[in-house]
Amino acid sequence: MSEISIAENTQLQTIRDLSIATFRQTFADTNTEEDMRDYIAHGLSPEVLGKELADPLQTFFVATVDGVPAGYMKVNLGTAQTERMPDDHAEVQRLYVLADFKRHGLGTRFMRTAEQFASAHGKQTLWLGVWEHNEPAKAFYRKMGFVETGAHTFVLGSDAQTDLIMKHALTAC
Repeated sequence: MSEISIAENTQLQTIRDLSIATFRQTFADTNTEEDMRDYIAHGLSPEVLGKELADPLQTFFVATVDGVPAGYMKVNLGTAQTERMPDDHAEVQRLYVLADFKRHGLGTRFMRTAEQFASAHGKQTLWLGVWEHNEPAKAFYRKMGFVETGAHTFVLGSDAQTDLIMKHALTAC
C-alpha cells in the first residue's frame, strides 16, 4: 500500500537519502561525477535540506510503499520559488521517484497532491523546471497537462544547463 504525506522535520535524513539516490539515478549517466558530487555536496547537504524543510513556504511530501520510502516532492510558494512568478503560482521544484517504484502511479499521485496543495493555498497555476534532455519527465508533465512556457538556467556543478519552464492551470483540473 502506498501513502503520500507531508514530511516532518524529523525526516531530514530520509529526504536526503531519497534526494541523493533519485538524483543519481536520474542524472549520473549524463553528467560528470565531479558535477554530481558538487551538486550533492552543496545543493543536497543536510544544512541546505534542513533549512528548506524548516521554511513554511517550502513543503516536502514523501511517498512510502509498504512503509518503505519510495520518492519525494517539494512544492514552493511565494518567495521560495526559484523564479519570480505571479502570486497565484506555486512551483513543483522537485519530484523524484526511486527507480524500483516507477511506473506504479506515484508520479501522478504526487502531481495530484501538488494540485490540491496549491489550490488549498489559493494558487491557480503550477509550474516547474525540467531539464531539456529529460524526455521521460517532459512526456510525463505533458501528460499531466503542463505546457512549455519558457526556460531558465540550472547549474549542476560547473555545467550550466537549460531547464524548460512548464506551467499547468489548476482551473482546468
